[in-house]
Amino acid sequence: MSIIDERLSGLGIALPDVMPPVVDGYVPAFAPFVRFGDQIQLSGRLGKKDGKPLCGKVGEEISLEEGKVAARGVAIELLAVLKAAVGDLDNVRRVVKLFVMVNGWGI
Repeated sequence: MSIIDERLSGLGIALPDVMPPVVDGYVPAFAPFVRFGDQIQLSGRLGKKDGKPLCGKVGEEISLEEGKVAARGVAIELLAVLKAAVGDLDNVRRVVKLFVMVNGWGI
């Protein structure tokens, strides 16, 4: 088990063995990741609840707690995609850019 896998396990985080779908039953028209030499760019992910897209504005239709759970789920999915791309998260040396969008109000 790699050092990163051990750290994730210690935090109670289990990455899926296969890249998770963007949404259950949806086949995207884009690649989940693209490699440029020694760099990898990941495609976007969606916040979900029970396998379906979580739609609405945080603080209005979606509670702050639901938003936090969805954001955590997206981060775990991105780590799973990255692991599928590199084979072992211990091979990752740095994150160059992280771009996140949240539809929220008054947070």
